[in-house]
Amino acid sequence: MGEGGGQIIRTAVTLASIFNKPIRITNIRAKRKQPGLRPQHLQSVLTSAKLCGAKLDGATVGSTQIEYKPSKLLKSFKEPIDTGTAGSVSLIAQTIIPISLFGGINLDAIMVGGTEVPNSPTVDYLDRIVLPIYKRLGAKIEFKVTQRGYYPKGGGILKLNCSRQSESKPLSLDKVVSNRSAASIFSCSRSLPKHVSLRQVESAKAMLARGGVETIGTNLDNEGRSLSPGSSILIYDVSDSRFVGASGLGERGKPSERVGEEAAKDFLKEIAVSPNVDSHLADMLVTLLACVKGNNSFTTSFITDHFTTNMEVAKKISGCDVEYHKEGSFYKVNIGGSSEKPN
Repeated sequence: MGEGGGQIIRTAVTLASIFNKPIRITNIRAKRKQPGLRPQHLQSVLTSAKLCGAKLDGATVGSTQIEYKPSKLLKSFKEPIDTGTAGSVSLIAQTIIPISLFGGINLDAIMVGGTEVPNSPTVDYLDRIVLPIYKRLGAKIEFKVTQRGYYPKGGGILKLNCSRQSESKPLSLDKVVSNRSAASIFSCSRSLPKHVSLRQVESAKAMLARGGVETIGTNLDNEGRSLSPGSSILIYDVSDSRFVGASGLGERGKPSERVGEEAAKDFLKEIAVSPNVDSHLADMLVTLLACVKGNNSFTTSFITDHFTTNMEVAKKISGCDVEYHKEGSFYKVNIGGSSEKPN
């Protein structure tokens, strides 16, 4: 279905846990180079199962089919979560935070794995772009990165605390946002010369300036250790009605200047139509807003394969309504959250 990767697994077990729906997922990542569950997918499934007392079948690395039968949600959860690899802790956090928020679970976890890895939002994107949304939906949430984890060794450490502070109210982000041209930049590196982050930032600033975007703040983080050397950059613009960001990862043999330029190009592409949220956050909002009763709305720059995949999975499990259409230069999204009560 749709993009056919780990997104289906994460969305499915999150919503199954919240709405107490038994599910079976088959042909997991069937067309990928390494089919079946990978360690980070498995950790998402195993941890979610603990949160809701789910009975599991087929939950092993490489498995192409699982059955997941939720039971009763816990009141609190305090355990370490270790991928054992550079598997993304951000993707695991994305899976379990909604269960904590909508299920009323006090979550206190130390997560170990990759903090900035390919094909995953970085922890900094989660912190600066997604956390404000969680809080707006009623979560009391904080996390702290105590060690960065890069490919191939991982070993990053993220301390995550989450609980429900208030009932979630419908999210309306469809008001017209100002066409301001400003961005902040955060660049991080470990076990590399300090000039790596600086070069990423300077090249990003130059690219943004060529696109008519002013840099209003920069932050470099070069202190600390990691098991593998690595770097990342995040360019973002967050306000009451705008949540837009783009990130880039350093890699062996790739000039720092190119890392900054590519992130800046992605940001310029996202912000060009003045959306409320970027295309990646739009993907994530489908899972969240499926659980918020009432009409939720926002505008976004693009509709991705991840979005349409999430849409179909969310509709099947929660019974929510998801509609989108092109409105001028951006897409308008309406999500009628499920009227069913959480688990």
